[in-house]
Amino acid sequence: MISDAPLTPGGLETLDWIILAAYLMAMVALGVSFYKGQKTTRDFFLAGRSMNWFPVGISLIATLFSANSYMAIPSATQKYGLVLFVGPFVIFLCIPIVNRIFLPFYNRMQLYSAYEYLEHRFDVRVRCLASGLFIVWRITWMAAALYSASLALWAATGGNINLYWTIVSLGLFATFYTVLGGMKAVIWTDVIQFCVLFGGMIVAATWATSEVTGGIATLFQTMADAGKTSFVANIPEMEAATGLWAKLMAYFCVQDQMTLIGVIVSHLIAYVTFFTVDQVTVQRYFTTRSVEAGRRAFWVSAIGSLAISICLTMLGMALFAYYSSHPLPEQIAGVEFQSDWKYPYFIATVLPAGVAGLLVAALYAATMSSLDSGINSCSTAFLVDFWQRLKHGQVRPVEEEAGPGDSQSHQLFLARALTLVLGAMVTVLACFVGALGDIIVIGNKLVNSFAGPMFSIFLLGMLTRRARSMGVCVGAVAGMAVMAWLVFWTELNFLWPSAFGLVVSLSVGYGLSLFEREPKAEKLQWTLFEQRKLWREES
Repeated sequence: MISDAPLTPGGLETLDWIILAAYLMAMVALGVSFYKGQKTTRDFFLAGRSMNWFPVGISLIATLFSANSYMAIPSATQKYGLVLFVGPFVIFLCIPIVNRIFLPFYNRMQLYSAYEYLEHRFDVRVRCLASGLFIVWRITWMAAALYSASLALWAATGGNINLYWTIVSLGLFATFYTVLGGMKAVIWTDVIQFCVLFGGMIVAATWATSEVTGGIATLFQTMADAGKTSFVANIPEMEAATGLWAKLMAYFCVQDQMTLIGVIVSHLIAYVTFFTVDQVTVQRYFTTRSVEAGRRAFWVSAIGSLAISICLTMLGMALFAYYSSHPLPEQIAGVEFQSDWKYPYFIATVLPAGVAGLLVAALYAATMSSLDSGINSCSTAFLVDFWQRLKHGQVRPVEEEAGPGDSQSHQLFLARALTLVLGAMVTVLACFVGALGDIIVIGNKLVNSFAGPMFSIFLLGMLTRRARSMGVCVGAVAGMAVMAWLVFWTELNFLWPSAFGLVVSLSVGYGLSLFEREPKAEKLQWTLFEQRKLWREES
């Protein structure tokens, strides 16, 4: 429990609070402006499939960079060094996978939910399992993002505000405009939030660098002097270990460092999953007019994500150099000062009034862009993959006409009600996230660990003819069980659970499938190889 007794002065001035309040109200007003344009669930969830590629690409960037990234990357750069900087470049390994395989695949099917595909390839059990995993995955991800932003404001005010009331207020704002405006509001508010986020980040990095004597050269020199510029991890336990198994255990369980291979593997799994099978991302592709528009949106998101990662790394270096010669408080409101708090503390104690408010708004922008996207996508998955599929037997939604027993107005009301409920769940869960550790660790434990089992389902379905529904289901569950065990009951480094979850899910899923009966021919036509044959024949 975090105490509310202030032991350090709050650094935010009245002007900062005015800027923050004005920003939040502007986001709500924008969401309300799209309310009247929502006539059907197609409008609410897919923006009528009419969005231009550029705002969609910007929305993808804003969604990818929550307050977790905005606070965790500078903090992790200070703690682990520049080896983390390699991770963002892995995004370009995803280009052929996204542009040549998944985007054409999805475009042909005209989906609402990415998990509709799994029913065509396997059956409704696999579809519901994957969609359920996604919903749990994204709820925990949103809770972590909401906690991070609220913690930033709490630290910036020196503990003068109640952390949990901050969580509740931010959750309500993001949920409210998402309920009213749907996907179109989500995308356009994301565009504005990206501008605030990117602008605030540049201001922070520039200002922090200007506070360091010697500028950028000093930043690199300070990091080098602290031994944080090497890409090779120094693991004394590994050198002291005897035997291959002992050395491997020492390598995978190192806690205070990031290994280069671990950074590359964890980022690759996270990026590939995010851009190919995550409903949050895939739903953005569905709002564009064509495959080419989707590809352009992906390019925008890839280049923009790399640019933001570079700026956040520079910010981390600047903060490391600055605080190497400036004292930090031992406590904030009775709690031992944590490395994640350096950035908000810098905002509150160094930056002038107005600028500090802008940067706190940027932290909130990062979070709200993740919340609105996640809530809308989870609502889509639940309504399409569970409500309409299991209650009404619709394999896919009827876009122009009312479904059996459900008018479009009723479905739209249900979509908004579900969005409200999910927003409330995320807000409540966020109050309990802090017990898991540093933000970078929380992000990997709650977000990336789900990526392996999720991605394995699609890999088995698209790339193998042998995979069967029961084997795939058991494999995904086994991967999740192993992931949970590794995260909560072992000392495995937080970079690796997603990789082990992927390997276990693929191995168990494929292995058990060997004992199942041959599926019907119409199921096998949904493998990637058969689909490519159809594409060539049609063209």
